[in-house]
Amino acid sequence: MKNRILLRYAPRLMTYLILIIFLFITILPLVWMWFAAFRVPDPANPDPFAWPKAFTIDNLVRAWTLGHFSIYIWNSILVALPRVTVILLLASLAGFAFGKLKWKFRNEIFTFMLIGLMLPIQAMVIPIFYNLNRFGLINTRLALIIPAFGMSMPFACFMLRAFYRDLPDELMDSASIDGCNKFMVWFRIMAPLTKPALLTLLIFEFMGSWNDYFMPNLLIFSDNLRTMPLGLIFYRTKYTVDHSMIAAGVTICTLPIIIVFTIFQKSFTAGITAGAVKG
Repeated sequence: MKNRILLRYAPRLMTYLILIIFLFITILPLVWMWFAAFRVPDPANPDPFAWPKAFTIDNLVRAWTLGHFSIYIWNSILVALPRVTVILLLASLAGFAFGKLKWKFRNEIFTFMLIGLMLPIQAMVIPIFYNLNRFGLINTRLALIIPAFGMSMPFACFMLRAFYRDLPDELMDSASIDGCNKFMVWFRIMAPLTKPALLTLLIFEFMGSWNDYFMPNLLIFSDNLRTMPLGLIFYRTKYTVDHSMIAAGVTICTLPIIIVFTIFQKSFTAGITAGAVKG
């Protein structure tokens, strides 16, 4: 009897065991980061992986004040908000045009736009840098905002076009009969129905903007314009690395992402799974 029960629940137990192992592997870096951020520095044991003997918030305070993170987080917000807002607006309009409207060369232009998904950002750096330098935008926040519109649009259009295509055409026909033009059909009927997709895209774009290190490292030189990921590298010198300050800075960096994801978690899940099941 016991063997029969064991055989019955063995697959489920094995599944839970595998999930617990992967959960441990996933959260271990986060736990170490939080321990390093709150541990009291011990000159006798500089090992960053050592178990902390005491905890303090002094590292977070030092990172916020001495590390200029109060400036870096403001710069990250000023870059992320316009990037996300404009990309959501343009992607929603483009997704509606590609997914619902009938016009010449629609599929050809959409296919051409998808080429942007295959181009690595490293292949676009040189022309982006020269064009921004020509307009005098190097070392400005606009240098981090304007190029993102073009680099993010292929994925954003691809994602929203799929959602718009799943919406019934009868909604457009009914709105047109009631006197709505194409813009009003998008604004009043179609766009509200794609809210899960828009919120999912919002999380993707916010995370991409907030964690962006490559472009700010190339285009920003002034300390008062650095974003949070770029500010972390200045805790590392040629001979020493302040692990506690880096961990405190990373902890501060991750808090806005955790907050945004927590707020939009249900919509994110709905947006990811929408269209996965037909019927």
